[in-house]
Amino acid sequence: MCICILGIFLFQAYWLYNSYRIRQEQFSKEINESLRQAVFSKQFTDVNRRFSGFPGYNHFYRDKDSSGRMKVLIERRIGRGTIIRNGPSPSLDSLRREAPSRIYVDTLARQISEFLITNNHNDSANLVKLDSIFRTELHSRQIATPYHLDTFHMDFSGYERESFRDSIRKRDRRQTSKIPFNPASNLFVQASFESPLQFILQKMMWTLLSSVILLVLTILCFMYMLRTILKQKRLSEVKNDFINNMTHELKTPIATVSAAVEALQNFNALNDQRKTQTYLDISKNELQRLSDLVEKVLHIAAEEKEDFELFREDVDLNEVVDNILTNHQLKATKQLQLRYDNKIPDTTVFVDRTHLANAINNLVDNAIKYSGDPVQLYIQTSIEDRQLKIRVKDNGIGIPRTYQENIFDKFFRVPTGNLHNVKGFGLGLSYVKKIVEMHGGTIRVHSEPEKGAEFIIIIPAA
Repeated sequence: MCICILGIFLFQAYWLYNSYRIRQEQFSKEINESLRQAVFSKQFTDVNRRFSGFPGYNHFYRDKDSSGRMKVLIERRIGRGTIIRNGPSPSLDSLRREAPSRIYVDTLARQISEFLITNNHNDSANLVKLDSIFRTELHSRQIATPYHLDTFHMDFSGYERESFRDSIRKRDRRQTSKIPFNPASNLFVQASFESPLQFILQKMMWTLLSSVILLVLTILCFMYMLRTILKQKRLSEVKNDFINNMTHELKTPIATVSAAVEALQNFNALNDQRKTQTYLDISKNELQRLSDLVEKVLHIAAEEKEDFELFREDVDLNEVVDNILTNHQLKATKQLQLRYDNKIPDTTVFVDRTHLANAINNLVDNAIKYSGDPVQLYIQTSIEDRQLKIRVKDNGIGIPRTYQENIFDKFFRVPTGNLHNVKGFGLGLSYVKKIVEMHGGTIRVHSEPEKGAEFIIIIPAA
């Protein structure tokens, strides 16, 4: 897929480059045509102004033939009719019939030629007029690129025909050809433009936009699909880890109960009331543990289908935390060193008692399970900027930075290989995060391996 996307990029770049070159050629053609039209327009305007009072002369103007080439038309009046001469010479009979008129036309054409050659002496003024006409031509072609006009006096002595043509045509893409401006003084005019980028971008705007949009969509789709694949891979690994943990957790109470029943059957434990009671108590505890595991899994499944609602009320947070710590002190198998720091003047907060108590209890339970002996547990509650903050800090094994973003995912547990010295399914922290977010808050973790972990719950306007 990466190779495919790279190929699309290269193909698109090649296509855009060719389009850019074509637009460059179009720009060069447009500026040449504009300057040529401007020079012709300037000359025709001068001629019309010079010969407007010539006897028998009506109009001198331009037109284009079927091939698109410019042609010159002279309109004159003979008697009552109007005759237009253009292109190839008339036939001999027509010359005989209209000999005076033909002579008259030749005389007019010769005078026009002499005027264009000999009376174009004020080059500076003519260049200003040409610049105005040239600017109008460019505007009509939607070209707004800055430019400047230059004039050249060329000496043709010793020039061969081919070298003369090469010298006229040799130019940069941003320059026009050298066009004759005053033949009498061998004066040529040329326009030099700045970067044609604005003109090209204007012509290629929709092409560029569509290309960029398609490429961006392709990359976004690829990134989304890649992210989905990686997420599915990670979920598969988490699922496998969950199945391994679940199998181990379910197998332990079953094996324990089986061993107790076997002892009652085969080792005459029924004759000893004390042993019988011990084995029955073990079986009862393990079956209760098995039932709790099944209920927890069913609760998670029900939670997936339908979100539960919070029932907020005024809760004495100090009482909630004290009850949690008291319960853990009674059932703990490790030595506990507990410290509770309450910095809330009024210990009443507006939260869901049951779910928030379960969230805090999960954090305390994890702190005890993942800490050594003795357990050093610190809990702090405070109100800062109208936000309830609950800190739970321990001296446990810590959480590597790599996994700190994943510990709140359902079924995720920090990999420990095949060791199962700490029981669990990776459901507690996901539940804590969900409860905190339903209260409109956030939960953060600060931890380093072998330096313990600190969880911070922040609930606004509690």
